[in-house]
Amino acid sequence: MARATWDDFATKHGFSDGSTSEERDFQARTKIVQKLNKTNAFKSAKVRAIEYDRPGVHNSCLIVLLLNLQNKSDDELSADWLDNKTEAVSLPSGVNVEDVIREVYDKF
Repeated sequence: MARATWDDFATKHGFSDGSTSEERDFQARTKIVQKLNKTNAFKSAKVRAIEYDRPGVHNSCLIVLLLNLQNKSDDELSADWLDNKTEAVSLPSGVNVEDVIREVYDKF
């Protein structure tokens, strides 16, 4: 069982188009999102990571990064994003997401 990378969680083509994702990847995603949202870089940039189960034939184990200037809930942010009222953003500088992923997977 290989450890996932940020690209696995960030693109519809991750986890070999979803064919190699396992239950532990979904469990890890929850912990990764929690850890990212607690970082000072995310807080100061007002970026929020949310879990997204993408429908369809591609990767369903995604993490989406959204700008959260109005301190909306994850559900509100997700709804805005799905309604094209907001766009996904890049990782804030100062975050080594691969370290976060490694730390989470090391605990499995």
